[in-house]
Amino acid sequence: MNQEPLWRETALAHRQRVQLTARIDETNLSIHHPTFTAKGSMRFALIGCNEDSLHIARMIAGSTSNSVVSIHNAIDYHEQLTHLAPAAVWSDHWEALLAGGDVDAVVIARHDDSIVFEDQCRKLVQASIPILAVHPLSDSLFTYELEMMREEVGGTIIAFAPGFGHPAFERMAQLIAAGESSEIGIAEQLVIERHLPNRDRAGVLRVLAQDITLQRRLIGQISSISAVGAEPGDATLQNLSVNVTGTSDVVGRWSVGPATDDRTQTITLVGSRGTATLTARTASRPWTFCVGSEQHEFGIHDDVAAAIEALEQAVSGRVVSDEWESVCHDLDAVEQIERSLRRKRTIEFRRDAQNEEGAFKGIMSAGGCVVLMLALLILMIFAVVEGFRMPLIDAEAVRESGQAVPRAHMLLRLWPVYPLAAFLLLQFLLFIAKKPKTAADKIREDNA
Repeated sequence: MNQEPLWRETALAHRQRVQLTARIDETNLSIHHPTFTAKGSMRFALIGCNEDSLHIARMIAGSTSNSVVSIHNAIDYHEQLTHLAPAAVWSDHWEALLAGGDVDAVVIARHDDSIVFEDQCRKLVQASIPILAVHPLSDSLFTYELEMMREEVGGTIIAFAPGFGHPAFERMAQLIAAGESSEIGIAEQLVIERHLPNRDRAGVLRVLAQDITLQRRLIGQISSISAVGAEPGDATLQNLSVNVTGTSDVVGRWSVGPATDDRTQTITLVGSRGTATLTARTASRPWTFCVGSEQHEFGIHDDVAAAIEALEQAVSGRVVSDEWESVCHDLDAVEQIERSLRRKRTIEFRRDAQNEEGAFKGIMSAGGCVVLMLALLILMIFAVVEGFRMPLIDAEAVRESGQAVPRAHMLLRLWPVYPLAAFLLLQFLLFIAKKPKTAADKIREDNA
């Protein structure tokens, strides 16, 4: 078993955040932090576009209360989006969204210009603008950085994928929580078979990231992951099989299945006395849920409306959620699949809270090791020089001449103390440069 700590991600995320703050200070960027309140209708801006965000735009267009008012960096979907939102303004000047007032929330998906995309995400989060993020939004390192910013300003980021929030998953969660008293007995395995017509590497990993989030919501935070059936670097992953364990006793399994009719995934909950099977279909078809011989059909679910409702609840403060941090952990787990395939072993995780103080301690720990190693290296060099009898001053010859042996100044002789003293003084930076508490911090302290 391999233990994979998260200090690397934490340190790099902290470094990027510091660099971002420096850039903002240099340009004297002043961002207004608007306060949003939940209301009957919401105006959305759309940044970037893929099939999932196109689905969001389609559902918003069919709503009588919500609307898309501006679109940015989505030229590849110009025809479809113009048809869905003819009144929306197309603009390259997305910075106007930071002023607040024109939109209530932003739907964002990754687009081709990665530098602009990351700048958009950072500034939107810093401006406390509610975000509906198409999952997966980016790699885990960048999402951890956004989470640190979100926590500091008290912002809202909701992850969206087709099917999220479906009542069938709540029914499965109830079966797991019921334990021995449920119809299937104690839940033992959660098996997801994804029916994918396209098995290219990027597409499979994107869908897997969404399903890992679904599994985590049912079996708890992912504590280990292992993958088989593919080789590192394969262009396609048609035989990929993934096993995960969470904080509960239920084991998760995931695999690619054949593309048949309109099914998108088959989810089976295996218990000690039976099974429960959920057949998920495309958005236009109802889902079916079978427990033993009983079958229940769910009506067509509006996953976009469910996501918007969750966004409104989070913005209004009715629900306090750290879901985005859990999504970061999910992406971290998916990224370890390549490592698991290469090493052919299970990868375990240790989850540490991502915050500024933890990042500072991680950097100081690494810096302390560097300082101590450098001091030790210099001492070894002096020892080697002395061992070869190469003194800078011939003390014996000076004594025979009757002169006093010159000695270096005491401050110079104390050189080994200086790097250690500098390192110890750096520990006070956390208190000297400590940020003032935000309103979100005070609310969290009051609720604790």
